[in-house]
Amino acid sequence: MKTINVLIVDDVPFMRQFIKSCLQMSFPEINAEESSNGSSARERLQSIPFDLVLCDWEMPSLKGDELLQWMRSEEDTRDTPFIMITGKREKEFIIKALELGVTDYIIKPVNCDTLAKKIISALKGRR
Repeated sequence: MKTINVLIVDDVPFMRQFIKSCLQMSFPEINAEESSNGSSARERLQSIPFDLVLCDWEMPSLKGDELLQWMRSEEDTRDTPFIMITGKREKEFIIKALELGVTDYIIKPVNCDTLAKKIISALKGRR
């Protein structure tokens, strides 16, 4: 089976580690890399092709919605599945994310089963 490259973007180290451990339990074929903010994620996305991005909304330097907007404007990342994992539960944030082209939206706290289902769904359109 092909290795799936995933970029986890969150400014909280515990969240990145939790998401990574969920991925490793559910998907042994996943290679998960981490970025602590949107700016470093954008740099990585410019040099490495990722199959999926899992991203927080609120981060320093470049927020998740800004990273999503940039990705959708770039030819190489336009179609990359992007799952927003955030504590922002207000309707206006969900609507904004949908308008920007988010693949899916998970409200924290996240559990591994929900994350796995959303990832399977996001990657189905990719294969």
